[in-house]
Amino acid sequence: MAAADFFQGYFTTAVDDGEILTHIRVPKYTGWGAHYEKFTRVAQQWSIVAVAVMVRVEGGTIAEARIGLTNMASTPLRATAVEQALVGAALTREAIASASAHAAEGTDPASDLNGDAAYRRHLAEVLTKRAVIAAAGL
Repeated sequence: MAAADFFQGYFTTAVDDGEILTHIRVPKYTGWGAHYEKFTRVAQQWSIVAVAVMVRVEGGTIAEARIGLTNMASTPLRATAVEQALVGAALTREAIASASAHAAEGTDPASDLNGDAAYRRHLAEVLTKRAVIAAAGL
């Protein structure tokens, strides 16, 4: 089952009553850089926003990108607008910042005591930029 089908809602997955998750397979991506960024107010708190990034760099440009966001909707989701903006982009901080400006597109973050939706959108952009820069080795 794909991760996109597994996560159904806040603390809700496709695992039914009487079922148990026994293993998870994650494909190996040779030649990719990866980085994870999260923002919390205190060390042991759940992340307010988190970003997981994988990029493959080829000849001074970003050839492929995968970006996952948490706490930007009721389920984890991909930042596809950023992924699309990164593919073929020059490996520069400016190009990464420009692509990362799309991080909140298609999201629906909640507002709560840790931050309102606008704050989470801002965090998504900042954390995406940091994570892509780190994953790309800049």
